[in-house]
Amino acid sequence: MISFLRIMEDYFMSKKLLSGLSIIIVLLIPILIYQLWYVPNYTGDDYYTYIGKSYKEVIEKDDSGNELPTYYYNQDSFNRNGTKKLLKFDSAIGRPIKPNNYIKISYNDHRKRVLSWEKVKKNQVPRKTLDRLINNATN
Repeated sequence: MISFLRIMEDYFMSKKLLSGLSIIIVLLIPILIYQLWYVPNYTGDDYYTYIGKSYKEVIEKDDSGNELPTYYYNQDSFNRNGTKKLLKFDSAIGRPIKPNNYIKISYNDHRKRVLSWEKVKKNQVPRKTLDRLINNATN
C-alpha cells in the first residue's frame, strides 16, 4: 500500500512539475519574441539635431497623378553621449519642418533608418549633445 501511495505521489509531482515548466515556457515566449524581434526592428536610439533651412524639396506623383511635395533632410545629429551620425529623413508632414527648431530623432541602427522624429525644446536636449550641436553649427 505504501509503494502505491509513493507511485501516486511521484506521478502527481511530475504532473505539477510538467505543468509548472509549461507555464514558464508559455510566459517566456512573448518575452523572447519581444527581445529578439521587436526591439531590434522597432525601437531606436535617440539623436538630436537642429533644423535650419537646409532641406531638399522633391515633387513626387501618386497613382492618380497628383503632385506630392516631399522634404528631405541630411542632418548631422548627436546622441546623448555626443556621438555624431549623419541621418537622412523626410518631414513626413507634407511641408518643411519649421526652421530654428531642435528635433529628437529615433534611429534604428539595425534597419539603418529613422523611425520617427519630434520637435523638442532646447532645454530638453542633453547638455553634452547641445554643446556638440552648437560647435557643429559654428564650424
